[in-house]
Amino acid sequence: MDLGPWDSAAGAIVTLVTTYGLRVIGAILILIAGWMLARLFYRVVVRLCGRSAHIDRTVALFLADGARYLTLGFTFVAVLTTFGVATTSFVAVLGAVGLAVGLALQGTLSNLAAGIMLIVFRPFHVGDRIETGGVAGTTQEINLFYTEIDADDNTRIVIPNGKLWGEIVHVPTRNDTARIDVRYQRPANEDIGPAIARLKQAIERDKRVLRVSDIGVESASDANYTLVAHAWVARGNQIGTLFDLNRAVKEEFDRRAAKPGPAAVERRAGSV
Repeated sequence: MDLGPWDSAAGAIVTLVTTYGLRVIGAILILIAGWMLARLFYRVVVRLCGRSAHIDRTVALFLADGARYLTLGFTFVAVLTTFGVATTSFVAVLGAVGLAVGLALQGTLSNLAAGIMLIVFRPFHVGDRIETGGVAGTTQEINLFYTEIDADDNTRIVIPNGKLWGEIVHVPTRNDTARIDVRYQRPANEDIGPAIARLKQAIERDKRVLRVSDIGVESASDANYTLVAHAWVARGNQIGTLFDLNRAVKEEFDRRAAKPGPAAVERRAGSV
């Protein structure tokens, strides 16, 4: 029996299955292999970076993500090549789309670029205290697009990386010592020299004070003047030491004021 058109249709189906079926199977195998390789590369990069104490975890995750997405990108191009798609044309179209998306996401991409610069140059690390843009806190996480810090009142603050890279950032925790300013007001009729000596003695009694760099009159008026001393302490002892020094200075001047001076002693002796 001559089937005629049926034979032609069956032959076309066999040809399609033979030609494209193998390509589909090959594409599926390439996708599976690429996905497995991407996961493998991610784990390997994280494990290798974790062996070194000099590589921050943020850098390790960034490198691992880069290896994974790069592998997936090559896998996608290999799948297109399997189906005979001209990858050069595809890359050109992808470049045009990328340009349009880049123009639309300038702010986001600037944060991404700033995040990469922060990760590469590492001006501060996780755990450092930073001060910028009117906010201050301890760094908790550095992502590619933003950085999270905890303020002194335990409030989580999210800062775009573009602000951190383009602004002045204070990182006080990078140094081992910190300066505290001890201020104390005295009446204008009190001698300045003895007052400065008493203030210095009260500060130097505290063993946490490493040195006193400067001490003198900060301001003066008709009623009183203000003494200030710059004392250096170990990083982390600033607040407790400042509170204790303020109390010690107050007690020192109160104790001296309670003692009778030479003139008062002479007056008492004369009255007797």
